Amino acid sequence: MLIKIDDDEVTMQRHRSGETCNIPFRNERYFCANGVWYFETRGGKQQGPFLSKHEMEGELLMYIREQNMINQTLKEPS
Repeated sequence: MLIKIDDDEVTMQRHRSGETCNIPFRNERYFCANGVWYFETRGGKQQGPFLSKHEMEGELLMYIREQNMINQTLKEPS
């Protein structure tokens, strides 16, 4: 997985299960509405509002890490 953070954007790209070719284009999952920022999960739920894009990016990265930990825990044998 590639996560790139700079002043303007958070870029996350990785191969999904079953993908072997180049990583296809994926829509950004964050947006600004009425001066506050949100991100959207794969399930279509909006997380926010956040007062700044920087705050939203930090929360998005924490959300991704949490989801990865949950997924890893589910894969581990009991």
